[in-house]
Amino acid sequence: MDRINLFFDCKIFIERFFTNSLRSGLVFVAWNVLKTMHKNESLQITLAYPSRYAKSRKLRKLKEHPFFSQFKFACAGAAETSRNLLRLIESQLKEKIYYKEEYFKNAQVYLSPYFPIPRKILEQKHIKKIYILHDTIPVLPKTILNCNYEDGIYFFEMMRKTFDKDIYSFCVSQSCKDDYLKYCGDKLDTTKMFVTHNAASQDYAPNYDKQELACVLKKYKVKHNPNDQYLFSLCSLEPRKNIPFTISCFLKFIKKHNIQNLYFYLGGSTWNSYDSAVLKTLEDVGEFKCKVKLLGYIDDSDLNILYSNSLFFTFLSQYEGFGMPPLEAMQAGTPVIASNNSSLPEVVGDAAISVICNDESAVIKAFEDFYFNENLRKEYIAKGLERAKMFSWEKCVGQMIHSIEEVVK
Repeated sequence: MDRINLFFDCKIFIERFFTNSLRSGLVFVAWNVLKTMHKNESLQITLAYPSRYAKSRKLRKLKEHPFFSQFKFACAGAAETSRNLLRLIESQLKEKIYYKEEYFKNAQVYLSPYFPIPRKILEQKHIKKIYILHDTIPVLPKTILNCNYEDGIYFFEMMRKTFDKDIYSFCVSQSCKDDYLKYCGDKLDTTKMFVTHNAASQDYAPNYDKQELACVLKKYKVKHNPNDQYLFSLCSLEPRKNIPFTISCFLKFIKKHNIQNLYFYLGGSTWNSYDSAVLKTLEDVGEFKCKVKLLGYIDDSDLNILYSNSLFFTFLSQYEGFGMPPLEAMQAGTPVIASNNSSLPEVVGDAAISVICNDESAVIKAFEDFYFNENLRKEYIAKGLERAKMFSWEKCVGQMIHSIEEVVK
C-alpha cells in the first residue's frame, strides 16, 4: 500500500514549543502524536504552517530543531486565530505570495492538533480534514469555570465556523466527544468522530530516591527536611483548577489533626493574573502560609521524582478534556485523589479516590483515608500502575492511523 500523504499543522509548535510557560498539555499531545506518527511507515508527513509565519524567526527556529528538521515544510495559507491577527493577515499578507497549490495537489489528509484549519485547505475537496479536539472550555457555563474565557469564546467560534459534516475528528475522551456534540452537534457528524485517549510520557515510573528529591526541591527553592511529607498537585493556576479550594481543604485537614510535617507542593505556570487570587488565599491563612509551596513551572525532567515521592496526588479540577496529571501520577506510583467530573473518571477508573470537586467534607475525608492508612495507599498505588498501562501513545496513534486509513480508502 502507498504511503498516505499527510499534512500536519505545526502552528502550535511555532507558537508554543520553545516557551516553557506556553508548553501546555496541548503541545505535549501534538508533540507525542507527531513523534509516534513519524515512526509509522504508512504515513508521509509534511509540516504545514500559516502564511503569516513564512518569513518568521519562529519558523526558522523550528526548522533548525533536530527533530523537526527531518520533515518537509509547506505553507497552507492564512489561518484565522484572533481579531488582531485576522486584520494583520488581511492588510499585510497576500496568500498567493506564499501559498503554493502544488504543495497540496497530492495531499490526502490535513491534520490540525489544535488551531483552525486554513481556508485554502478547507477549499480543497480532495483533502480529508481532521482535528484533534481537546475540550469545550470556552463555552462551558461560568458556574463550572468561575470565570469568563472571552478570547477563548472567539477562538471556539472560529473553530466552529470551519466545522461541517465532512470534517473528521479525534476526541481525546468520550467526555470531549459528548461535549462537542452538545455544543456543535449541528455542524459535526458523530460517525466521523473517534475517541482516541491521550497517554502520559512513557518516562514516568516509581522513583523514591530521597537524595534526588532533595536536589530537585532545592532547585525550586524548597527547604525539605528528611522527615517532611507532602501532597502534590500540578496544574496551571487558572480558576477551573480549583486551587484556592484545594488549599483551603488541605489547611483545614492539617489543622484538624494538628499535623506539623505535611506540606502542599503546587507546580504549574501562571494563568493571566489569576495567580494573585491564589496568593491572596495564602495571605489569608497567616502562620499556615509556610505549609503551601508554589513551585511555578516545573521542568519535565523533574516531574517524575516529585510525583513519586508525594504522599498522594490531588487534582480537584472542575473540568478536564482529558486530565493528564492524574495519569502521570498513577504511572509514577502515587495514590491519586481526583474529581469525578468530565473526563476524569475515564482516566482514573477505580484506581483513584474520586470526589465531587467542591465537596469539602469528601475531600478532607479522602485526605484522611490516604494519610492515616498506609495499606490503602499501597493498594491505590498498585491499582494506579495497572490502570496506567491502558494508555499509551502507540495505542492512541495506532487508532488514529487506522481511522485515517479507513477515511482515505
